[in-house]
Amino acid sequence: MLDRLLRRTLGGRGLARRIYFAFLAAAAIPTGIAGIIGVTLSVYQLREETLRHLGQEVSVRANGVSLFFNQLSAELRYLAEAPALAELRSAIRQGDNSRTRAATQRLEHDYSALASTYPHIYQIRFLSRDGQERVRVDRRGHDVVVVSKAGLQDKSDRYYFREAVQLEPGSLYVSPLDLNVEFGRIETPERPVVRVAVALGERGERTDSILVVNLDADILLAQIEQMAVARSGTAYLFDRSGHFLSRSREAASGFAMKSVDVLKDVFGASHLAAVVSGREGTMMTGQRIVAYAPVEFGAAYPDTKGGRWVIAVDVAQQTLFFSIVNLYVLYAVLVVAMIVTAIGGYALSRRLLGPVDALAQETEAIAGGDFTRRVSISGDDEIADLGTKFNAMTDRLSELYGKLAAHRDRLEDEVGARTRELVHERAWLAAIIQHTGDGILVVGEDGDITLANGAARELLGFHADVAGARLAEFWSEWPGIAVDVADDMPTRRDLKARGRVLALSITSVRDVGGGRSFVVVARDISEERRLQDERRELDRQMFQMDKMATMGELAMGLAHEIGNPLAGMKAVAQALQYEEDLPPGVFEALRRLEGETDRLSDFLRTFHGFAAPTTPDLRATPLGETLADILFWTRKEARNQKVEITTHIPDVLPPLRADPAQLKQVLLNLVINALRAQPDGGSVDIAAEADGGRVRIDVRDSGSGIPETLQRRIFEPFFTTREGGSGLGLSIVHKIVQEHGAEIAVSSDGRHGSCFTLLWPIHSASGHEQHHPDH
Repeated sequence: MLDRLLRRTLGGRGLARRIYFAFLAAAAIPTGIAGIIGVTLSVYQLREETLRHLGQEVSVRANGVSLFFNQLSAELRYLAEAPALAELRSAIRQGDNSRTRAATQRLEHDYSALASTYPHIYQIRFLSRDGQERVRVDRRGHDVVVVSKAGLQDKSDRYYFREAVQLEPGSLYVSPLDLNVEFGRIETPERPVVRVAVALGERGERTDSILVVNLDADILLAQIEQMAVARSGTAYLFDRSGHFLSRSREAASGFAMKSVDVLKDVFGASHLAAVVSGREGTMMTGQRIVAYAPVEFGAAYPDTKGGRWVIAVDVAQQTLFFSIVNLYVLYAVLVVAMIVTAIGGYALSRRLLGPVDALAQETEAIAGGDFTRRVSISGDDEIADLGTKFNAMTDRLSELYGKLAAHRDRLEDEVGARTRELVHERAWLAAIIQHTGDGILVVGEDGDITLANGAARELLGFHADVAGARLAEFWSEWPGIAVDVADDMPTRRDLKARGRVLALSITSVRDVGGGRSFVVVARDISEERRLQDERRELDRQMFQMDKMATMGELAMGLAHEIGNPLAGMKAVAQALQYEEDLPPGVFEALRRLEGETDRLSDFLRTFHGFAAPTTPDLRATPLGETLADILFWTRKEARNQKVEITTHIPDVLPPLRADPAQLKQVLLNLVINALRAQPDGGSVDIAAEADGGRVRIDVRDSGSGIPETLQRRIFEPFFTTREGGSGLGLSIVHKIVQEHGAEIAVSSDGRHGSCFTLLWPIHSASGHEQHHPDH
């Protein structure tokens, strides 16, 4: 209804209504928010303050009652420990009547003085274990009266006596709140009392008597009545037996104690349990505010029998809202101010927004393409000036619209021509890509193929359309290659796939959305790579031949320079062997020296074989004898280096087809190399076994091993890893092995030990003694 009214009064345009509603919201929203927050905070603060004040008041009154009981318990303790009472108890036990009368008189005097001091003490009594009153002092009005022996009663049937006499001596007992009974009848007028008793007797023995004080309950009832009147609520006194008395401003519940169960409908079972639990606190239950606190008994008696009493008060929550009336008056004033603001906004919108509404109507027409529309606004203010400028803007827009239409037609013609050119260029580019010899692929960031020409499908081994397939299905290395491709430069990689070597050129491309794709150009370079490998192998062989020729020239010079001294040494060794009385060891050493001289001569001839082929003297050669000579010559060096040499040669091993001197040279070189590989000690193991028509010989050491990258070069001349080595030992070994038609191989993990393996031909009786290998 309000919206329809505003449509009629404000011309039906939306801007006027929005401005009016803006004025209205500017007044209503802050006022409403402030009102809600103010009322909420006020109610919360009042509730919290009421809870706190109620809790403090109940706690103060409970503490006052507790203080009274503490003072009373201290007086009772003094009376219980008085010498006169101890004298009376002793006289009663011993049956001494004179002492009993004297002690009774003294106690009557002391009890009268205490009753006169405390006006709330109603009776003071001393009872023996059989329940008979022995001493009794009553308050009657303002007077304190000592009851004669004829007026003393038997209280053995009273509950408080039965409960108190069962306590340990020295314990304090507090009874529930009830009416006083004299001679089996309730005393009139009714007087609610609380009985406080002390159990008397020797520690560790039974209670032999009790001291009882009847306390007028008015001191307790006055406390709760004052709270009920002050708070306009209801005050409660709960005793330890599960009963209560209540007082309110309107009426009291009398002196009859009621069961707490009748309050479950008032507080609720859980809240009522919290109230009577003996703890201090406050709570909100339904429409009521409740505060409660316990009353402590007898600080002088820590083991008080009777539990705690509780004082509580509950107040209706509606009393809080009487304090908020002033707030409602304040917010009524604010509402009136809001209404005045709304009326002012309405008047302002009517005055200012009429011309603006006319401008809005003409603008809507111009937006629809009607540039003939103009606005007429009278006056000399800013809105009239706005109308003049609006008409000028309309003229300018009409002119620009005509120019834009002509330019649009021209652009459409140019775009059509350029589109035809692009279609032609696209067809040429597609033909080039499909028929080029190199494979071209476009791969998405997720590894899917989006474009592949015929050459690419051929390289992938898949002649059908591969668009949408995963490139990793054909090239498993692709995910790792794509990670290494940078955005700013092409990446070149070689890839082995389907028995081919492919050269890849990969370029990363980013689209306008930041997505990434790859353009891959692949070319089969398998044949080129094979020709390059053959050329490198040929170059290596030519270099090897050059080294061998150089080594041959060196060998010829060494053979000439060393051969003559070796011949002299051999002659001397032979001559010494014919001397008489030579020790057996010396003769054996001379014989071995002569053999080694011959071996060195043969070695020089083998060394010379690098330049000219040699012909080994092939014969049946026992491996065991050859190893015996080698162990003889190497045992001293092995002992010095703490290297243990072990052999495992079968006794039935067939002889080898070898030149003995050259075989010895091969094995000696391998053993010496094994010793030098273990300067800090170790082991060398030589094992042999028949393997078909050959014998397998393993020379194994426990040294540091040979890296895999060096294993294929160790047989090259002049290649060595040992400082001071010549690099000739293993190359000579390799040449001798080849001349005998045998094989040599090395194995090592590069960290722990090496093993040189010889596969040597076995000597055959039908075979030729001489062999001329052609290498």
